[in-house]
Amino acid sequence: MNKPRSKKDELSLHEIELEMQNAVLRETQGKLSAALLEYSELFELSPVGYYILDEKGVIENVNIRAQNQLGADKKSLIKKSFSTFVSTEIDQDNFYRHMNLAIEEGRLERMECQMKKADGSAFFALLKSKVIKNEKLQFKHLLSMVSDITSIKEHERQVEIQLVKSEELNAMKSRFISMASHEFRTPLTSILSSTALIEQYWKLGENEKINRHLIRIKSSIKSLVGIIDEFLSIEKLESGKVEIHRVTFSLPELCEDLMEEIASLKKNGQSIYHNHTGINEIYEDRNVIRHILLNLLSNACKYSAEEKDIKLLTLVSDQQITIMVEDQGMGIPEAEHSQVFTSFFRAGNTGNIDGTGLGLNIVKRYVELLNGTISFVSKQNKGATFTVEFPRN
Repeated sequence: MNKPRSKKDELSLHEIELEMQNAVLRETQGKLSAALLEYSELFELSPVGYYILDEKGVIENVNIRAQNQLGADKKSLIKKSFSTFVSTEIDQDNFYRHMNLAIEEGRLERMECQMKKADGSAFFALLKSKVIKNEKLQFKHLLSMVSDITSIKEHERQVEIQLVKSEELNAMKSRFISMASHEFRTPLTSILSSTALIEQYWKLGENEKINRHLIRIKSSIKSLVGIIDEFLSIEKLESGKVEIHRVTFSLPELCEDLMEEIASLKKNGQSIYHNHTGINEIYEDRNVIRHILLNLLSNACKYSAEEKDIKLLTLVSDQQITIMVEDQGMGIPEAEHSQVFTSFFRAGNTGNIDGTGLGLNIVKRYVELLNGTISFVSKQNKGATFTVEFPRN
């Protein structure tokens, strides 16, 4: 027969069981502490900004990344509404919708917004929010994760800019083909018809008519050469092949030479008056200034009626060179002023007057090469005045 256990033996047995339970408890507690430490490190050292929010969107805790994102320490962020760090009112409204959806639906919600730092600067953010529940499956807090996507947004912006430029380039090519086919056809047709008539007049010995058509052919060839020169100028400017070569020359003499050169472009009764003030000699790129003057003066002749005067004013001071070309022509409609210096622009009131729409764009680019500016004043049927200013070297 087994001897019954004494109270002492039972007590010893309970002590052993208790010690075993304590050992298991200590082991579990150790694992829990290790897990909590690991979670804490993951939370604090995450490359994503972690924000623990209550059901009203008030910040309860943040990690190191979140502090860096907002440029503030944890103490100054806790108990502040997360929405105060969202830049715009629209984004703030969107955040509250985002937060309510995350709480009500219980799923991960995403939104993009612009967030502001403590110093007032801003960054683009991708916000993801998820409800964390307690053991009773009740709301505990909202975990919002913020990633800085400023670089991604900048890349998207650059892609959009390139797409717009590509569309503009395609549109420009279409305008170029349309314009070139028209502008080349007109003088070529004139040359062809004059050549055929010269053959007939040659047989008849009508020298006067032959000379008239020879002049017409020369004029058409000049027109073609001018168009080709404009295309070549644009190509050189676009590819950065135009270099500035400064020399000393007389600005009044250059103006007088140009006025003789474009005499054939003037309409009946048109006169160009030149007035110079200040120093005569300048140290600049003579060829570039010649291009600027030639284009402005030829435009003034082209868009002015017969018997109208054109004024060319030049002024050279110690610091600045100023060129003004004033005409009494058809002017530029005010609604189109913003487009004047764009490629292939032709004002709506130019009608059938020939032109590529490249001249003023080329002039503006040449002026900028000289570190200068170009401006104009114009009203429809009241003429136009173009002013070029650049520093004197």
